[in-house]
Amino acid sequence: MEEKIRTILAGVLEVAAGEIGEGFGPQSCQNWDSLANLRLITALEREFATRFTWEEISAMTDFARIRDVIARRQAPAGGGR
Repeated sequence: MEEKIRTILAGVLEVAAGEIGEGFGPQSCQNWDSLANLRLITALEREFATRFTWEEISAMTDFARIRDVIARRQAPAGGGR
């Protein structure tokens, strides 16, 4: 999952995937503007076959938080209980 996210970020933001670490976000990437953010969300929704809520989109402010939102989306319902 992390490599898919890195690949999407790299493609949309036109950076090398190796530059994308835990804190990678708009402050560390000048290409990450509002339009790129829309393209990023759309690409992530397409890749992971989901639709994010506004709350989730607002929380997706860097690589680590994007990963966490998608991981929660992919977790089994009920948390394995």
